Amino acid sequence: MRDPYEVLGVSKSATDEEIKKAYRRLARKYHPDLNPNNKEAEKKFKEINEAYSILSDPEKRKQYDQFGFSGFDASGNSYDFSNFKDFGFDFGNFKTGYSSEGFDIGDLFENLFSGGRRSGFRNTYEPKGADIYYSMDLDFKDAVKGTTITLNINGEKVKVKVPAGIKNGTKLKVKGKGQPGPGGRGDLHIIVNVKKDPNFEIKDGKLYTTFEVPLLTALLGGSAKVKTLDGDITIKVPKGTQCNQVFKIKGYGVGSDPLYAKVNVKIPKSIKDEECIKKALEG
Repeated sequence: MRDPYEVLGVSKSATDEEIKKAYRRLARKYHPDLNPNNKEAEKKFKEINEAYSILSDPEKRKQYDQFGFSGFDASGNSYDFSNFKDFGFDFGNFKTGYSSEGFDIGDLFENLFSGGRRSGFRNTYEPKGADIYYSMDLDFKDAVKGTTITLNINGEKVKVKVPAGIKNGTKLKVKGKGQPGPGGRGDLHIIVNVKKDPNFEIKDGKLYTTFEVPLLTALLGGSAKVKTLDGDITIKVPKGTQCNQVFKIKGYGVGSDPLYAKVNVKIPKSIKDEECIKKALEG
């Protein structure tokens, strides 16, 4: 494997946030879902995740900075060299391969890196796999009412519950659905992009719409059609309804909340029956 700093394109003095940003950018670029049947992109995506699994963990990063890849076994696990002094060995004759007491230094390292374990050497960290970042488009109606969707993440079907009233740009986290690793799987992070609807909008967690009524209906009362996410309904418009007046329509909003419908009084360009209008205004 290449130097993880080189793989992610960051310096050795990079902050955790800089490393995370570099990983997200590259992971999106080479994600298998965006590069189907591209073996080179798949190879780079794997390399990016391996690099991030080292640099995203403080202990593994410290181990790599100090010892390079020699501080890891074949499985990518890191060794703790902090207790070297506990052995009390004399390394003065290291060139001959023996200590002054006749201990074979070569046997020590052969045992260490062939998978053996001795007192003072231990596997200090079992890293989780890298997190996966996914961007998802969501229909406006599903965003308002909530839903459960199924995503295909690296060939695995993952069910995700979307709460009612979710906002555009909301981030959802699914634990244990990221890349596999020795210490378990990473997490799945989903960015939700809510599609716009020309007839509705969500403000402060409430669903709003507008509807028109003719001037005479607003003055004298009557009925009007209002669009809802479940289709058009007819509501009663009381006499003297004001422009921009808001009606609360139960059962058609976010969750158990009402739909907030604002009135737009339609003013005619020409008034044919002025006498009728005058009587209506006089009450």
